[in-house]
Amino acid sequence: MVKSSKINIGITIGDPNGIGIEIILKSLSDFSLFQECNFIIYSSKDLIEKQKKHFQIDTPSLTKIDSEENLVDFHINVKEVFSNSQFIFGESNKELSAHGILSLKEATKAIKANKIDVMVTAPINKDLSYSNSFKYTGHTDFLKHYFSANPLMLMISEELKIALLTDHIPIKDVSSSINKDIVEQKIKVLETCLINDFQIKKPKIAVLAVNPHAGDNGVIGNEDQSIITPAINSFKGTSSSVNGPFSADTFFANENYKKYDGIIASYHDQGLIPFKTISFGKGVNFTAGLPVVRTSPDHGTGFDIAGKGIADHTSFTNAIKLGLKVFKLRNNLD
Repeated sequence: MVKSSKINIGITIGDPNGIGIEIILKSLSDFSLFQECNFIIYSSKDLIEKQKKHFQIDTPSLTKIDSEENLVDFHINVKEVFSNSQFIFGESNKELSAHGILSLKEATKAIKANKIDVMVTAPINKDLSYSNSFKYTGHTDFLKHYFSANPLMLMISEELKIALLTDHIPIKDVSSSINKDIVEQKIKVLETCLINDFQIKKPKIAVLAVNPHAGDNGVIGNEDQSIITPAINSFKGTSSSVNGPFSADTFFANENYKKYDGIIASYHDQGLIPFKTISFGKGVNFTAGLPVVRTSPDHGTGFDIAGKGIADHTSFTNAIKLGLKVFKLRNNLD
C-alpha cells in the first residue's frame, strides 16, 4: 500500500441518534486540520450527508471510498461499513446503535493493520451497544480484548491528567478488583505513557486513596495500608516520583493536583467528578497502554440535545489534536 505522507485519522460515529456525527462535522469544518491530516469516517456516506444537511455545516466535500489506499486529499473520506442512513435523534434504538459498533470495529481493524494512524471515537451508549456480538462495557474494555493489552483510561486536559485504577465497574466491586500487582501495573502504564507519549522524562505521579481519609490507619478500611502503600513503595529509587495515597476530598480542593504530572484515581467517579468539574467540555479521553493511538471526547451521547445543533464540539476537536500530537511524539515527527 502506498500511504499518504499525511497522518491518517480514522473517526468512528458513535451512536447515530446522539450528538456524535454533529460534533464530528463541526470539528471537520475547520479546514486547517486537513493541512497535515487525512480524515476517514467509518459509516454510511448517506447518513453523514443527511446529518450534514440537517445541521447545515460547511465542511470539505464528502467522498465515498472503498479502501484507505484511495484517500482523496482535502476531502472527508467515508468508508462504507453499512448502508443504512436512518437516525432518530434522541431515541434509544439498539438496531441503530449497532451501526456505531460496526464503525468502531472497522476502524479498529484498520488501525491494527496500519491503514490509519490515529483513531478518534465518538460516544456510544453502553447499554444500547451491548449485544451478543459486543459484550463489552465500553470502548476501553473492547480495545483491551482486541489488542490483548492492559490499557489505562486517562482523562487529559491542560490542567489535569487523571488515570483510573478501575473504570466501568460497580462501586461494590472496587476493593475486590485491586491488588498490589494491579496497582503497580497501572502506575507503570501511566509512567510509561507520560514518558513516551508526553515527553515527561521524570514524571511525578500521585495516587489517590481508596477509602476516605486514606483509611485512617485502618479504621475506615485497610486497602490503602495493605495494597496502595506497598505498591507505591515499590517505585522508590526509580526515576519517577510516585506519592500517596492521598485523601481524595482535599487533594483537589487545595490544588495539590497542580504539583503532579499524572494522578491515579481508585474508581471512576473519584477521578471523573473532579476532572469534569475542572475541565468538562475541553478534556479528552486517551487510552494509555495500547500499541495504537486512540482518543475520544470527555462526554457521552447527549441524547437530550441530539438534533438541536447546540452540541459543543470543543472536546472532540481536542481529541483529534491530542491524537495527532501523541502520534507525532511517538514517531519523532516534527
